[in-house]
Amino acid sequence: MELPRDRSATSIARLTGLLAAIALAAAGCVSAGAGASPSAPNASGSPAASAAPSGSSVRGFYLRAWRTQALAPQYTFSWLPAETIADGEFIDGMVAIPMIYPGPIYVGLSEQTITPGGIDEIVAEARADGLLGAKSDFNDTPMPGSITAHIRLIVDGVTHDLSGPLPIDATQTSASPGTTGAFTAFWNRIANLNGWLGSELGESAPYTPTSVAVMLTPPADASGGIAPNQKPWPLSGTLGTFGSPMGVAGYRCGVVAGTDLATLLPVVQASNALTQFVDSNGAKMSLQVRVLLPGESGPCAQAG
Repeated sequence: MELPRDRSATSIARLTGLLAAIALAAAGCVSAGAGASPSAPNASGSPAASAAPSGSSVRGFYLRAWRTQALAPQYTFSWLPAETIADGEFIDGMVAIPMIYPGPIYVGLSEQTITPGGIDEIVAEARADGLLGAKSDFNDTPMPGSITAHIRLIVDGVTHDLSGPLPIDATQTSASPGTTGAFTAFWNRIANLNGWLGSELGESAPYTPTSVAVMLTPPADASGGIAPNQKPWPLSGTLGTFGSPMGVAGYRCGVVAGTDLATLLPVVQASNALTQFVDSNGAKMSLQVRVLLPGESGPCAQAG
């Protein structure tokens, strides 16, 4: 069974509330300016080329929308960017969550092409909302522990890093330019891109990642009468040398790409939350795996 993939304003509002509730619950258990840039950084921090489709009036367009909260990194590891547009492709991070137990440890994403007209319309809306000027912080009265929404826009080679409160009212799509309400309205529009610019988007297709982030966690225990299953660690080296420590005992995080990704991905796609991976030394750990998107530093950036 899967949650329905409804991108309406009402469903987005419900999802926002659910995410906030989950994050606050996790916090009770354990306690991100504008400037010239030709492109957004990729997962390794080096420049990544990103251009608007041929025919757009915008040069070097890039968009990513994501959220942050002051939580231990293991609790926000799975927080994918809600929307990413790079190289003429829209990658949707609002994925359906399989309601099964034990759940998957990897969920794939989808992508759609976006036309030059769609890119131009996004830029025109951002400009009309007063988001491409000197002001970048729209979080007027942040509350302790609240979730912050972030939008990175690269327009004509200039980077605009915007932040504000995560919208609660997903129906708001207009407000006075340069206000918190305008930030909210723009977020709501891009969070429902198919509803806003559906005619400018191509058919949905599975997204093929070039890298993934992997979080090693303490081995899963039996739960609900289901015993963990075991699989050999498919990569070279041991679990204890993979990636870097995450700052909490028993957790490590690293990025997998290239031939290692081709080896790992089929294994994790056939695994679940109760799978234990065993290395050549007999050490056991469980995994969480998520896609890294263009221009994203990723959840391992602060590990160590």
